Amino acid sequence: MSIISRDKDKPSPAEADQPNASSPPPSTESELDVETLVAEVKRAFAPLERELVGFGPLLTQAVYALLTGENLLVFSPPGTAKTLFARLLFQRIDGASVFDTQMSKGSLAEELFGSVDIEQMKAGRVLHNTRATLVDADLAFIDEFFDANDMVLRALLGIFHERVFKKGTQTEPARLHTGIAAANYVRATNITQAVVDRFLFRATIAPDYHPYTLLAIDQAFGRHYGEREAVAGGRVPLTHLTRLASLVRGELPQREITAPPHVLFMKNALINRYRELLTQRSARTDGGASAPYISPRTYAKSRLVLNAAAMMRGRAEVSCEDLSQLRYVVTTIGGPELEAKCFEDALKWTLTTIRDTDREHVDRLIAAQELAEQLLQRVETGEHLPRTHFLQRLLKMFGLISVGDLTFHHVRRFVDDIFPRDEHVKQLKQKLIGRLQELTRRIDFDDDHLFG
Repeated sequence: MSIISRDKDKPSPAEADQPNASSPPPSTESELDVETLVAEVKRAFAPLERELVGFGPLLTQAVYALLTGENLLVFSPPGTAKTLFARLLFQRIDGASVFDTQMSKGSLAEELFGSVDIEQMKAGRVLHNTRATLVDADLAFIDEFFDANDMVLRALLGIFHERVFKKGTQTEPARLHTGIAAANYVRATNITQAVVDRFLFRATIAPDYHPYTLLAIDQAFGRHYGEREAVAGGRVPLTHLTRLASLVRGELPQREITAPPHVLFMKNALINRYRELLTQRSARTDGGASAPYISPRTYAKSRLVLNAAAMMRGRAEVSCEDLSQLRYVVTTIGGPELEAKCFEDALKWTLTTIRDTDREHVDRLIAAQELAEQLLQRVETGEHLPRTHFLQRLLKMFGLISVGDLTFHHVRRFVDDIFPRDEHVKQLKQKLIGRLQELTRRIDFDDDHLFG
């Protein structure tokens, strides 16, 4: 059975032209008061921590999912309040249509995407009426997710990841902002592995039978007896969440959250170190475990969490302080303690190994790399070099009068004068030197190159 609910103040698509919830709505200066919107988000979701006993980390992770426009996969046995969690979370959001369903092995595509249009079928076309379905929803909770067959999962993958419903010849944009899927197992097939990788956030809810926890649950239950509408607190409009998510995802040209190269370098170093530690320690306890798979997609998308963390802390630039929040992406929240311990050790290692001097080296190396690519564009397309502080610095350093006098040779000399201490930064330098040599060959010797 599926349920789609709409906020009573929100017109249906038949009553108003609804924009895609995953696309940034038209902006006004007041909507871009990020500090006000962030405070609104905190007021809306903070009260839930008192009612959802033991769900603090999962609640933080879910808010990150909302702020990034990504999805959350929750594993748990029955009776652990995952449905209550999803409904309380979504109840704090105004102006959103919510699709709520439970899958079974016999679930049909029609339960998610609507019945087949009979008139279209008479004309030889199989099209679904997607009104009031998952395709039409802003938020979704799908329980027993992996009970669905592979054909249905493949269609779900398109909506959850690509925000597009594709089935046969029918292709429609999906409005989904954030989806939460719940399951108590994963079927080991190629399609389920692909589906799991598309969830940027993953968590486990395990029963906690400690007397303190059980008493706290009794107290919370006594306040509202499971009635989700009874929980007091503020609400946040979906349009405001969408605005913040658009900022986090770099979709607002007039606003941007920046990240220094050294922070992104440390992000990747931290995740690599986490994988190494988890592999080593799992091998000792599990008798030869392989490295946990973290896809390049996850490496890249983890930037979204850093952006969201900086924004929630009142900054427009990511800093090393935000690296701790990567735990919500690379580990399973509430999962094995080994994952949490490996992450904490990887974080400590990253912060203590790559020190301030090497962080500056990374920024300088990346500035040199960007300038080298711009020099290539100048040669191949005649594009002018942007007048950056780094460009001015090199002109002054080498006593050059004109930008036209700057060559790859000058960039190489600048790079050669950088002496990192950390081995990973040394590897970055060597890779950049190799790239400079490649670019020099392309220009000096007119190497056979597709774009040369």
